[in-house]
Amino acid sequence: MPTILITALAMLAFAANSLLGRAALLDDVMDPASFTYLRLISGAITLVVIHFLSRGKTNELINARFIAFSGIALFVYALCFSYAYTNIEAGMGALLLFGAVQLSMIGFYLVQGNKLFRWEWLGIAVASSGFVLLLLPSADSPNILASSLMILSGVSWAIFTLLGKHASSARVGITQGFVGAGIIAMLASPWMFTYSSISFNGVMLALTSGVITSALGYVIWYYAVAKLTVLQASISQLSVPVIALWLGSLWLGESVSIFLILVSAMILGGIALVFLTKPR
Repeated sequence: MPTILITALAMLAFAANSLLGRAALLDDVMDPASFTYLRLISGAITLVVIHFLSRGKTNELINARFIAFSGIALFVYALCFSYAYTNIEAGMGALLLFGAVQLSMIGFYLVQGNKLFRWEWLGIAVASSGFVLLLLPSADSPNILASSLMILSGVSWAIFTLLGKHASSARVGITQGFVGAGIIAMLASPWMFTYSSISFNGVMLALTSGVITSALGYVIWYYAVAKLTVLQASISQLSVPVIALWLGSLWLGESVSIFLILVSAMILGGIALVFLTKPR
């Protein structure tokens, strides 16, 4: 299968995560904690099965320290993601999520002692200004609590990504993270999973998110990443909020205002400028 098609499928899966989350949590189809629980458990089971079908060894998954830390980061990401989508639209949420991930990664890059050049700083300034404009009180601004939760979700995903550098492989790392997050979800199940607040449609949306757009989506993505340059991988991820914005409009009837389009262009364009102008 061509690399561009594999990459497109992965980006569609990531965008679909936002749509599924919003659809499940819209109008109380399912409560956010139960959605998170089912997403993490089903995702963990799917990835473990894929690991063994790929002839992976059991000892590859046994790393208690990594499972604990990556599991916490992934659990926080998924829980904040779900609670944020109770009061924010799919496209807006995806924009905040992926913007926060990319800016967090750039922030960690600077903390490690690396330097940025003039055009890279300009890109960060433009993207950060877009974030500020988006969050300023106005008729088009999202709920501040939901926005804060989504940004925290993005920072947690960035931390999980950085922790993944210590895994033996990307696939093993994502599997260990889901196993760790699944264990935390199981331990917290008395407070997370509520039978009275779920519906058949909600369960199907949560399982689809866990099995297909999360577990299989990440497997497809890491397969594509092996054939992409860092620049191609980074830029391709910026397409996810755009996809989520338009699919959210078509599927969920969400509005796409001129303000949102302009702010999206600032955030995504600024981040793209950082990657495009970085010296080789």
